[in-house]
Amino acid sequence: MKINLKVWRQDGPKKKGHFETYTVNDVTEEMSFLEMFDVLNDELIKTGKNPIAFDHDCREGICGMCSMVINGRPHGPHRLTTTCQLLMRAFSDGETITVEPWRAGAFPVIRDLAVDRGAFDRIVQAGG
Repeated sequence: MKINLKVWRQDGPKKKGHFETYTVNDVTEEMSFLEMFDVLNDELIKTGKNPIAFDHDCREGICGMCSMVINGRPHGPHRLTTTCQLLMRAFSDGETITVEPWRAGAFPVIRDLAVDRGAFDRIVQAGG
């Protein structure tokens, strides 16, 4: 299947961001959303372009690092599903998907889809 992505790109916290459009071919329904981004980044690297920065750690739906806003919804179209557990079968062939970072004053954008989660991590470390 082919997916069109409209992805937020931002070179740093003090830089102005913008959307860029990409097409990802050969996406399978069994791929996770993050695996689809891995495929796109491999293609970007092969063509000498900067890969899209995004957070991920466990890829098991536990850590919450992969938070993104997908088509205007946190984590994507399914309730109680983390971004890393979102499978591409949730989307249609040829669909355009808009992907943005999780935006909040406490989580400034570091680059592209990666945000500074320091405020949240401090709360977790304090037992909150």
